[in-house]
Order: sequence, then structure tokens, then C-alpha cells
Amino acid sequence: MSELRVLIADDEPMLRFHLQQMLEDLWPEIDKVLTAANGEEALEMARSIRPQAIFLDIRMPGLSGIEVAERLQQEGLTRASHVVFLTAYDDYAVQAFEREAVDYVLKPVDDQRLLQSITRLQERLRAPEPVLADLSDLKRWVGRERGDWLKWINAQQGEDIHVIAVESVLLFRAEYKYTTVVTPDGEYLIRKSLKQLEEELDPDAFWRVHRSAIVRVPAIERVRRDLSGGLKIHIRGLKKPQPVSRRFADRFRQM
Repeated sequence: MSELRVLIADDEPMLRFHLQQMLEDLWPEIDKVLTAANGEEALEMARSIRPQAIFLDIRMPGLSGIEVAERLQQEGLTRASHVVFLTAYDDYAVQAFEREAVDYVLKPVDDQRLLQSITRLQERLRAPEPVLADLSDLKRWVGRERGDWLKWINAQQGEDIHVIAVESVLLFRAEYKYTTVVTPDGEYLIRKSLKQLEEELDPDAFWRVHRSAIVRVPAIERVRRDLSGGLKIHIRGLKKPQPVSRRFADRFRQM
């Protein structure tokens, strides 16, 4: 049987020390526990030692824990290295971890919760195929804590570049190779995809309602059901209503 290695990445020295002690007590099969003080160091150590389990702090200097996990996924390393996030976030953000089936441990770490994670790790290590979580939605929810949502957009109209406040946007509409930014003053073009915008926009203020559209929630005037049973969003200042796909219709269930 190969050596069982665990990596702890956190910028708090005391947390690294205590978590190492707890892991060695609760998981006696561990052969080696290694530690890293920041995201870059964690990434390099994960690449070189290939630990079977990695405990990643969400917030670290340089690369965040989620960014480290994304890099590892892109390089195929999470097929052998299973990630557990360490977080001090509140219950609201933790919902995102649970929805994406991403394992996490809240700070301060307690024995019972850590033991649950160890049990899950042991099950994953025995599983024939790894579970690869989609971290994109988790990044958006964690971003809520940072408050660093997109505020300004540089968009093109003819030969001119306009700096547009995101709070003035009514609608983002996907076009061929471009995304149209619709505001009360006109329409502009950007090269960002809707997927990129979804990761950068505040999810409380902007909702994806169709594969080709994101709307600003405060700009919604009403939602009406048409003769075929589909939903149409009426946006203040726009004559043409925006269709809602079935995939996103649940957003308006109470209406």
C-alpha cells in the first residue's frame, strides 16, 4: 500500500499546527502530514508530493484555496488528491459548498466535524472514480464575502469605448462572438461570455434567465405568462420582453 500523505494549506501557523495534531490523532493511518503557508506553496507541494488529501483554506495570500483547487483540477491532479476546504464563512456561504457536494470544515475546527471529513475522504480514496466538483458557482458565492463583484465594464459602440457602470445595465444578451450590453442609453458590445459574466456579477442583482440572457433584477418590471405557458420578463425601458427558459423558470415560481 502506498504512503498516505496529507497536505494542510493555511496562512495561520497555529491552525496548521492544531489541525496537524488532530489529523494525526483521528486518522492514525496517515504516514506524513505536510503544511503550506500560502496558495502558491500549496500548489507546488501538491504537484510534487501528490498527497491523497489536501485541506485548503479558502482565503490565503496569493492564490485562494478555490483557485488552487481549480489549478489542480485543470492539471488532473484532483483525481488522486481529494480536497477539503477550510472556511470561516457563515451558513449562507456554506450552502454553496453543500449544493456543489464540496467537502468543507468550518473554523475553528472541532473533532466531530473533522472526523466526518476523514470518513468521507476514506470513502473517496476507496472509490474507483473521483468526484470532480464544479467550482464555478462556489466561486461566485464565496465572492459575496469579498464584495468584489464587477462594478465597471469597458464596452464598444462603433469606434468608441465606453466605461459603463454595471448597476446601469438592464440586460446582457449573448450574440455571435460577442455579448451585447443593453442600458437605458443604448447597446454596446463586449467580448466576455455570459459564463464569464456569471462568475463576476453579483448573483443577488443579476439572474441568468436564458442560455442567451442575464437580466438585472431591479430592472424587472413584471413577469407574464404567454399563451403557450412560457414566461416573459418585461424590463423597464425595453419594448421587447425577454423569454425565460424552463431551466430558470423556478426563479419566478412565487409569481
